[in-house]
Order: sequence, then structure tokens, then C-alpha cells
Amino acid sequence: MLETVQIDIYISDLLYSYDCVIVPDFGGFVANYAPAKIKEVQHQFLPPSKQISFNKNLKNNDGLLTNHISQRREISFQEANQMIRAFVDRSIAGLKNGDKIKINKVGVLYLDPEENIQFIQEEKNDFLLDSFGLQSFRALPIERDSVEERIQDKLKTGEVFSKTEGGSSKVVWRAAAIIFFLLSSFLLLDSQVDRSDLGDLQYSIFSPSIDKDPQYTSRESAIEVDDASTELAASSSLKEKSLSNYIPTEGEPTSIWIEAEEEEVVEAKVDNTDVVNETTKPSLLKFHVMGGCFSNYSNATGLTDQLKSSGYDARLLGEYKNLHAVSYGSFARKEDALELLNQVKAEHNSSAWLLEKSF
Repeated sequence: MLETVQIDIYISDLLYSYDCVIVPDFGGFVANYAPAKIKEVQHQFLPPSKQISFNKNLKNNDGLLTNHISQRREISFQEANQMIRAFVDRSIAGLKNGDKIKINKVGVLYLDPEENIQFIQEEKNDFLLDSFGLQSFRALPIERDSVEERIQDKLKTGEVFSKTEGGSSKVVWRAAAIIFFLLSSFLLLDSQVDRSDLGDLQYSIFSPSIDKDPQYTSRESAIEVDDASTELAASSSLKEKSLSNYIPTEGEPTSIWIEAEEEEVVEAKVDNTDVVNETTKPSLLKFHVMGGCFSNYSNATGLTDQLKSSGYDARLLGEYKNLHAVSYGSFARKEDALELLNQVKAEHNSSAWLLEKSF
């Protein structure tokens, strides 16, 4: 009768040289390269190794395990197959009974609740020849005191004061050099300031601002004096004072200073505000709120009369793009034209538009 022996020793022998060892009609053990690992929680370093897994679908006999047992046991190939067959039958029966089959140096086989074969590999193995002899080791972290704890320890032992005595002198010398530089700069600046003008200086950095009424200095200017001013100057026998190139802004009263022969000063105020009225020249009315343009002259005059009857200061402007143009009103200022345009669009004609042209 053939001796029944465990074949796990032969499986582990082959895993040193091969990456796959198949047990016929049972499954195959597959070895894959696994790099070095670090277990952070345990602070443990593991060398590179072979990771072993079990594949139940590898059942075809490739003769590797049978031939190896035959050579090691010095038995025939058929006897080696019978030995493997006995091991497989015994393992399957044990798994069905809930036993765990341990393969030495490889791992443990067992059945899960769904009757599938599961495999847990041995944590430590030396199947990878390249890392043979390397052992796992633990490296505990170095416990270092925090900065606050080190400062407190040095304060207690007096090391802080002993170490800073030499360095404090350097700090003092640097501070003294900076102070000397600032003082010398201040003295040099102070010597270059004329003290007679100190009354006019305002140190806005050191003193709060004081609200004062703004003072304006008048500048010389020249304007053209209208006829009324000329008559006033002639009747008073006054001489005009020379002014240079002053152009008043719109709506700003212009003051003209006239020097009399008896050194009397008379102020004549002229209001040059631009007032647009009925007497404004038509050439100055270049902003028009347009009501329409007609090729027929009678249609243009008809619309002009109709707008006038509605209360608008309508105008027959002339030809615009070979058409007779009619406006609701014409203005010298664009602001007045826009005001009328908004009113016309809201009350009378939403298609009205603004034309800028001198007729």
C-alpha cells in the first residue's frame, strides 16, 4: 500500500524556482513579485517577497509537481500521481467537513459559507531569492520635544542666557548703528532747512488737519467786451485793464476790472450764459428732433403746420439727403434737444430721432 504523505513540502520547494505550481484536479498556487512594504501602525519594514495566491481553475496536470515528487522520493511517475491524488481526496474531504488545510510555508485553505475555496497566504516567506536572508525589522519613531518644551528646559537650566550673551552684543551694536544713522540724517536735514520759513511749513503727519476756507488767487485774463461795456467805459472815461486769454465757462459771471484815471476801481459784471431764444441764429441750432423727411415739399410743409398746431416749435429745416427735413424743434444745446426727444417719444412719436447738423 502506498504511503500517504503530505506534499506541501514539495509545493514550497517548487515555489523557489517557479511562479506557478499546479496540484492536479485541485488548483494552482501562483507567485507574484511584491515590493518592500512599510506598516506604519506597527512601524515595521518588510523586505521584497513573493505574494502567493490560489487559483482553483488551474487543474490540468502539467507534470511539474509529479516529476518533482518522483525525483525526490525516487519513485515512478505513476506512483507520484497516486500520492498527489490521495492528498487531493483527503484535502477535499477535510474542507467539506469544515477543516482548514495548511500548506507549510505557503498558506491555509478553507471553505467559505458559499463553499468556495479561500486562501490565506503565510505572512512570512522567503521564496524570492533576490531578497533571501533579508529580515523584517521595526524602527520606532524618534520622540522629540516640541519647541515650547525645549525653550522651557533651556530657561530652567539657564542655557538661553548663556548662549545669547555673545549674540546680544552684536544686536546692541546693530541697534546703535541704526540709531546713529537716523540721528545724523535728522540733524543733516534740520541744518538745511531755513528756519525763517518754518512758519509756513505744515507738518501734516504730526498735526491734525484744520478746516479753513479755501483761498483763490485770481489770474489775469482777457475777454471781448460787448457794446454795453464799451459804452460804459467811454462814458466814465475809464481805461481798460489789460487781461490775457480768459475764456469764461458757460453760465459763469465774468468780472472785468477797469482802472480809472483817478485810480478808482469800478467792477462791471457781464453774464455770458448761453441763452437760446427766438432770436438765436438758425446756423447755431444744430441739434434737431426729427419728425420726418419728405421728397414732396407740400408734405413737409403740411407736417410742419400740423406739429405747430400741436404746440411744437416745428421747423422746415431744408434738404437732408435730398429730402425736405421737418423737426419738432431745433436747439443749440444737445441737452435741450434730448429733453424734447424723450418727451416726443413718450407722448407723440416713438420713431422720432436726433440729428446733429447745421442747416
